[in-house]
Amino acid sequence: MILILDDTFKTRSKYSDVSFLEDEKYRNVCIIFDRPTKKDFRNIVVDFKNIHLLSNHRSLKLFNDDQDIIDGKQAIQNLFIQAQSENVSRLEFGRDMHSNFKAKTLDKDVFYSNLKHFLDNYIDTKQIELKILFYGENYAELEYLSAIDRMMDEINFSNSIDFKKNELILEGIRLVFSEREPLDIVDEWVKKGLSKKEIITIINNQI
Repeated sequence: MILILDDTFKTRSKYSDVSFLEDEKYRNVCIIFDRPTKKDFRNIVVDFKNIHLLSNHRSLKLFNDDQDIIDGKQAIQNLFIQAQSENVSRLEFGRDMHSNFKAKTLDKDVFYSNLKHFLDNYIDTKQIELKILFYGENYAELEYLSAIDRMMDEINFSNSIDFKKNELILEGIRLVFSEREPLDIVDEWVKKGLSKKEIITIINNQI
C-alpha cells in the first residue's frame, strides 16, 4: 500500500491530472489523506506492516475531527520516527523542493506528474521503484544514456593506461558490451593501439 499525506491535495487538480486516483485499481493500492487527523495517524501506525511507501507534503498540517488545523508538529514528527523504526520508506515532496533521490526529497509537481507511472509499475510488479517518481517511466533508459555520456567524457579526458582504474569507464563498458569482461575490452583497445576517436566510434556503433 502507498500512503500520501497531502493537505494541499484538494487543489492538486489545478496543476496535475490526478483523476486516475479515483479509479478502483489505484484506490486499492494508494490512499490519500488530505485532512489527516491523529486518529488517522494511529490507524497508519497499526497498519505499518502493509505500507510500502509513506509520502508526505513538506509542510503537512494536522486536523481535528471538525477539520480545523491544529498544532500537529510533534504528532507528525512522531509518525515519521515510528515509520523509520518500522523500516517504512518515506518520501517528502513540496513545491519547488530540490529533488534529491538519495535524500528522498522531490518537487511536488514532479511527484504528481510521475505518480501514475509509479503506481502502474507497483501494481504490475508489487515492487517500489522510486526512480520512476524522480525520473519518469523511462528512468532506465535515461540512466543508461547518462552512464554512456560519463564514460565518453572519461575516455576523452583520461590516459588509456588509466582506463582499467576508472570505474566510470568500466561501468559504461559493462552496459555497452554486457557479454564481455570490461578489462578484456580495454586490453583489446590498447593492444590494437586504438585512438580515443576510434574507441568512441566503436562504442557509438554498438549502442
